[in-house]
Amino acid sequence: MQKSSDITILTDSAIQIPGHWTNGEPYITAEEIKEVLGWEVKPEGLCKEDACIPINEEKDIEDQGHYNLRQIANLTGHPALVSSETQTVAIGQLSALRTSALRDKVAPDFKLPDIDGVDRALSDWAGKKRLLVAFSSW
Repeated sequence: MQKSSDITILTDSAIQIPGHWTNGEPYITAEEIKEVLGWEVKPEGLCKEDACIPINEEKDIEDQGHYNLRQIANLTGHPALVSSETQTVAIGQLSALRTSALRDKVAPDFKLPDIDGVDRALSDWAGKKRLLVAFSSW
């Protein structure tokens, strides 16, 4: 069953784009794939600079000219967490970047709002000790 709606995508920021849900999976257009992940859908597959990933054989990757965002994210090395209930997709950093951060013990720079709603980057406190406290109400 297909359900059209805005999809909230969480990456370095939160954006809403039009798309649809089919069997609990988010589908967006090729243009939005490029905007969100930086990969372009071409006849030879997903392409970025000199690299292309074939997608023609992937099951259920395309639906009526839209592409399964979870599958595209995973193919390009990004973990993706999908909630059809909240119509949200969270896309993580590249696996190579996460592996490097763990090996080198260097956290990637990111921005989050502080308690007053002001965006703060981890790099704002470069050279100082930091404690990041994360919690959730669920």
